Amino acid sequence: MIYDRETIHLIPETPGVYLYLDNKNKIIYVGKASNLKKRVSSYFYKKSLFDQKTKHLILSLNKIEIIEVANEFEALILEANLIRKHLPKYNIICRDDRHYLYITISKEEYPRVILSRKKGNFGPFPSHRVVCDLLRIIRSIIPFCTQNSKYVNPCFYTHLGLCKPCPAVIRQKVGEEHKKLKNLYLKNIKQIRSLLSGKIMPLQSVLFEEMYKLSLKEKYEGAIHFRNRLNNLDYLINRYRSPEKYLENPQLIEEDRKKEIDDLYQILLLYYRDLIPLHRIECYDISNITGKYSVGSMVTFINGKPDKQFYRRFKVKIDGKVNDFAMLKEIILRRLKHYEWPYPNLIILDGGKPQLLAVCKIFHDQKQLFPVIGLAKRLEEIVIPEGKSFLKIILPQNSPALHLVQRLRDEAHRFAHKYHQVLRLKHLFSFS
Repeated sequence: MIYDRETIHLIPETPGVYLYLDNKNKIIYVGKASNLKKRVSSYFYKKSLFDQKTKHLILSLNKIEIIEVANEFEALILEANLIRKHLPKYNIICRDDRHYLYITISKEEYPRVILSRKKGNFGPFPSHRVVCDLLRIIRSIIPFCTQNSKYVNPCFYTHLGLCKPCPAVIRQKVGEEHKKLKNLYLKNIKQIRSLLSGKIMPLQSVLFEEMYKLSLKEKYEGAIHFRNRLNNLDYLINRYRSPEKYLENPQLIEEDRKKEIDDLYQILLLYYRDLIPLHRIECYDISNITGKYSVGSMVTFINGKPDKQFYRRFKVKIDGKVNDFAMLKEIILRRLKHYEWPYPNLIILDGGKPQLLAVCKIFHDQKQLFPVIGLAKRLEEIVIPEGKSFLKIILPQNSPALHLVQRLRDEAHRFAHKYHQVLRLKHLFSFS
């Protein structure tokens, strides 16, 4: 999509890459953003123009090209590729091969995963930010260590659960426990080698098998841990789109969003016979700590994309006790009183059967009929009311419909948590 100074306000608030072009249609700057509208608009604030580079850039600008992507990680990689391809005048870039980065797995008793300017096991990568983000995602799938072996205390990532077991911990153990932890760490390194070599399916099978065994034993906390690792792996292999795909088709993200909506619509049509196309979807979540500073969020997606002008947040009046169901009922009732807000084609709740029971009762009492589903936390099951009962559906990890519901749930959770933090800070500073 092409924009100019007068149409900046129409730029979407989505992740993507922006390209500044001069009056000869030459690309003079490439940037990435998690929110394109905010980032591009920031260049035109008066204080930004005090910077001489920005001032010259804006004076040279004729039009702005936007490429929307799914997330900031994809924006990062696309930005790096475009900078390397076009060498824009106003980008501060590294233009020679000595700046390329490699991922190296060291040859030590406890191999480390490190970055190297010299040729290593995997690479090269054109940008430090790209390779660091890649390692961050890999670390969320398979824990590993980067700490030098001379240190005796566990590394920083140990405390975050992202280096487990840490070699510093293993060295302190003896006997069978030492052997067990060492084998586990070496197994993790072997899996990282496979992942970076493109051998992904065996790792996927291992993670799924571990999750399934734990869920059968009703060890749900452990099962959720492996489910999260599976979701991160799924993103890496199924949802990631290469820069080439976006350059071939700048409308790719629009097509993907339409596919997600169509997929979810066809699934729900089996249970809601009168369901109309899912133009407008609302999702709700609750955030609190032991019942204090409780808040609720309502996020709205239009045609599969967030539309923040329709986001709403609620300061819950029920306080002092943990009762998520009563809180959810409160915010739904308050939402229904706003007749001026357009009604949704579908409502999604962060939760399963208990949350659906509470909300369906409200709709029944208020004589309001809205299609409503829940996303259960344990194994990402979609829960659908069916008469007086409920049906659970487990969609494949690569299901476009599941991706849409997860994005809505994650956004509702983020928005609620952000407001919850605001109230806590306000309370904290009121005593200072």
